[in-house]
Amino acid sequence: MQITVYGATGTFGRRLVAHLREREHSVIAAHRGIGVDTYAGEGVTEAAEGSDVLVDCVNFMTNNRHKALDFFSRSSRSIALAAAENPGAAMVCLSIAFKPEVAQSKLLGYYQAKELQERVYRRLIPADQLLMFRSAQWFELVDTMTFTAGPVAFVPKMRVRALAADEAARMMAEAIDAGERGTIEVAGPEVSDFPTIARRTAAADADSAVSDGAGPSGGPRTRGIPKIVSVPIPGSMSGNGLIPDSPRLSAVTVDEWIRSR
Repeated sequence: MQITVYGATGTFGRRLVAHLREREHSVIAAHRGIGVDTYAGEGVTEAAEGSDVLVDCVNFMTNNRHKALDFFSRSSRSIALAAAENPGAAMVCLSIAFKPEVAQSKLLGYYQAKELQERVYRRLIPADQLLMFRSAQWFELVDTMTFTAGPVAFVPKMRVRALAADEAARMMAEAIDAGERGTIEVAGPEVSDFPTIARRTAAADADSAVSDGAGPSGGPRTRGIPKIVSVPIPGSMSGNGLIPDSPRLSAVTVDEWIRSR
């Protein structure tokens, strides 16, 4: 198959491109670097020409409600219009696993925007051509959402069933290969929270930083483990709001992911 992946250089997109090519698909890696701007609508239709599947992996991380809603509404519409120019092509949207109450919070503009993105695709793409792929949060996101001040790392206390981004990409590639439609949710093997994942990662990093020389006592010098401070998150994100009910599960644990980095 020929598959166009929008957002092909992002955390998820570049992994998906690799998995699809391993499966011997012809992949058009569409991104701004080659003149494809889904927000502005530039090059989007051209990148879709002749493709059997279009995949939206485009992302814009912000909790500014206005900016998030504006970006995802415009970006998803431009890709949906490109799909309309390719009758019969399947459309796959990368979304997030979250409960409706998460998007209802006015503090969480990003999740409101992802809910809007799903509505755009469900309205503009026929159901028999659409796959909504809802992934739980990725291990990689913990570092992105951590604020560090000296030896202290502040981590939002989000309760998650996280998985590796590469595992999510692999599972999407499998679903595309199988021609699946409807909604799929994927997640990791265990329920945890961001501070716990951050502590495991920091401890492993400290262990692996065995030194480039002897410490003051003649033994190996190691990097200290930062103090992880949990930052309370209001509402359902600290409960089960981000935990999918019946997801397909990756078997890769956070410790296995840490060792494979």
